[in-house]
Amino acid sequence: MGESRNLSNILPAKLYRGLLMLTASWPGVRVSENSLLIKVHVVENSQKLPLIWCGGPPELETIISIIGKDRSIYGLRGTYDFVEPTDDVICKLSQYYVDEIEKAISADTYIIAGYCAAAYLALEISTLLTERGHKVGYLAMIERDVTETNRLLWFTRKIFNRLDTYGTRYTEALQSIDENKHSLFTHLKYMPKIICKMAKPEVQTIDDPRNLISYKRRETRDKMYEFKPYPSNASLFFIRWGVFGFYQFKYFQNYWRKIALGGVTVDFIEGYSHKYPNWPSIIQKVNKRLLESRY
Repeated sequence: MGESRNLSNILPAKLYRGLLMLTASWPGVRVSENSLLIKVHVVENSQKLPLIWCGGPPELETIISIIGKDRSIYGLRGTYDFVEPTDDVICKLSQYYVDEIEKAISADTYIIAGYCAAAYLALEISTLLTERGHKVGYLAMIERDVTETNRLLWFTRKIFNRLDTYGTRYTEALQSIDENKHSLFTHLKYMPKIICKMAKPEVQTIDDPRNLISYKRRETRDKMYEFKPYPSNASLFFIRWGVFGFYQFKYFQNYWRKIALGGVTVDFIEGYSHKYPNWPSIIQKVNKRLLESRY
């Protein structure tokens, strides 16, 4: 108990308590009492390194079914829908997670993956582990934009953000009409209704325990987290027509090479909405790249 308290002192109390609450319903068990690092899936006597997943619970079932067949899975929650990813928050939270990882997972080499805002944590954690003398054998970053900005990036972000917005509306409209969203007949039959719903999207009021935590600040004066150069390589995954789909044009991948100094591999998943990713396709691609890394 004392060890967890010491580690929690790294974080602001409100941030720690909020993340403790948000991970209360996660599958698996905490690596120690009141820890924020969770062992969500165990493979006894596995010869493969465990995967440390930075993200949320919606995708864990898919990760366990595909990657968890022969390796254990650890999970840690990111900042999305809770607190802004400022430099102070990401750095402190990553320091906390690295301390927990070192205590709970005795290894010289780690494999790490992160989705969306939690990809900030994945890269910062990988950097800290490297600085402490460990090796990160594989780093996957899913649906994460660079923090660099200029006019060309601003313009392409605007275009693909609009595509992603309509992709999200289309998905939600189709789901509200018919769950058989993979049927071409359904698309054609309900197209007029889909178009109407896209033009006037419904406001969803969903009871969510996250609404009880008033930590996040949309308007913040704190410095937002910016990627720093990472000495090794990174494996990147993007939804083709989602908000970051412009990385399918190779010119923009040069921005990532300024960050992952050891090189990048880039994969694109068919789809058009960051909010509704095709998790089976994404995780299968991640697993393929992971196996190619020989870890």
